[in-house]
Amino acid sequence: MSNSPATNLVSSIIANEGILTNSSVEVLKSYVIEEIRNNYIFQEIFNVHGNILDKLGGELSDLFLQVLPQTATEWGLDIWEKRVGIITNTSKSVEERRAKILAKLNTRGTTTVEVIKQICKSFVSNVEIVQHNSEYYFEINLLTATGFSYALDSLYDAVEIAKPAHIGVKYKLNSLTQSQVYYSLAAMTGENLTVYPWIAKDIEASGKIEVAISQALGLESITIYPKA
Repeated sequence: MSNSPATNLVSSIIANEGILTNSSVEVLKSYVIEEIRNNYIFQEIFNVHGNILDKLGGELSDLFLQVLPQTATEWGLDIWEKRVGIITNTSKSVEERRAKILAKLNTRGTTTVEVIKQICKSFVSNVEIVQHNSEYYFEINLLTATGFSYALDSLYDAVEIAKPAHIGVKYKLNSLTQSQVYYSLAAMTGENLTVYPWIAKDIEASGKIEVAISQALGLESITIYPKA
């Protein structure tokens, strides 16, 4: 939902109003002459007021985000939930709380197939409705390629509120997994070729040589005095 038309609308409003600025200090400096701009006293003044304006700009930007439930943050969702009659549950994710608010808003008015689709699209991207009028029920096929990020109890409750009481509903949850698998095959062949007439070009000879090594022997006589 981050790239929805509603989100883009809020971003456009913020940009057109000039709320998001890199630095209000530089903007303030651009309005005065160079002598004042470089004066250390005025620099301190610019810094103080620039920080205040930056903080104010951030708060205004955050305020604009609360205009639509698609972009509202936690404190804005509290207000939206109170407005549409939903009990606030902060343990749920921001995305699920937004989806529940949108589903609640879509339950108002006459219930049609398109209304049921819009309720379901608050939770998943692709929805298919199959009607079984003769059997007094309809089937909702929920299709996703990214998985179901949270429990769909809120969706079931919203559909139950929107549909006529005498009409039943069945659900099919389809989560598609797409991946790419690569297979490779390698083959190696070889052969030996003998060309006739065969002529030996390199002749090598090998032999064994034994060399004898003698061990030197010594002899000496020892006489001990006095002789006995």
